[in-house]
Amino acid sequence: MSVANKLIAFSLLALVVNATRAQDSPTATEGTPRPKPLRGRLSLAAKDWGVLLDLPGFTLRIVETKPDGRRYMVAEDEKTNVVVSLTLEAVKSEAHASSCRESLEEKAKNTKVKTRDVRFSRAGEFDVMRYLVPEFRGQPVKQESLFACQFYDNAYIDLHVSKVNYVEADEPLFAAVLASMRIDKVQRSSLELAAEGSRLYLQHDFKGAIGPYSQALELEKASPKLEKSLWYVLIDNLGMSYGITGDLQKAKETFDYGVSKDPRYPIFYYNLACTFAEMGNAAEAGSYLKKAFEYKANVLPGENVPDPRKDDSFKKLMENKEFRELAEKLAVQN
Repeated sequence: MSVANKLIAFSLLALVVNATRAQDSPTATEGTPRPKPLRGRLSLAAKDWGVLLDLPGFTLRIVETKPDGRRYMVAEDEKTNVVVSLTLEAVKSEAHASSCRESLEEKAKNTKVKTRDVRFSRAGEFDVMRYLVPEFRGQPVKQESLFACQFYDNAYIDLHVSKVNYVEADEPLFAAVLASMRIDKVQRSSLELAAEGSRLYLQHDFKGAIGPYSQALELEKASPKLEKSLWYVLIDNLGMSYGITGDLQKAKETFDYGVSKDPRYPIFYYNLACTFAEMGNAAEAGSYLKKAFEYKANVLPGENVPDPRKDDSFKKLMENKEFRELAEKLAVQN
């Protein structure tokens, strides 16, 4: 089954930021609004939980998904100069909680700046490391850093809190950030799951894409939320992921479901033709190929029905004279 048919994907920020305006209250300066409390949830698309942080006075600077799937955010309080970063990284099951302490010790050994007052501790479920960077490139900075690491559900949660010109009176700022962090169960949306599936699909990790794609489809069956074009992508890419990994029956079931919901969308028929071609069924492949070209005007903008003569799925069937003539006739008409 050729991946060239369909490489549509979309991106999604899995960080949900809920910034609400605080209620008015008397302040030292008349008319000065209180800072907006920032509540962020950073989550991994394949997990049913996220990490919540309450950061009043902070501004969100960065939210991104790294190429390796790690989720990353940075927030800053311009008034206090406290910077907070949070990273979530899913790992293989052989990882273990004790490696949190090991990673912090390794970080302390390999830091590129001179540090002092390195100390380790535990805070609830977190391994914690603190140190001070007295200067950077010959300039005094007095930057205090707190690193906290927790291993949870085969994922690492890494928090970094830092502040330049640190004094002892700043300690409550660090404590407040760490105390606010908590794990919260979340209901993944079909959009989040489909986005994760698309990320894996574009990396050609078709087996990995099946999980989030199939979960997204089940949610859509129960309560449709996706825009129509994204729903097409979900069905197409899930079915193709099944086909490419060899589960042709599941691929057929997925495309059949698509046809049952939209019998005028040509790519569902085209992919069914590919599926039957992989099964060696020339008659069914030809029948669905005809349907695909019958409805070719209903493709999405920028999309077209592929040339079956150039699709690897039909390579063996092209040795069949009747099928070859059909493919050539349809391709010429396209």
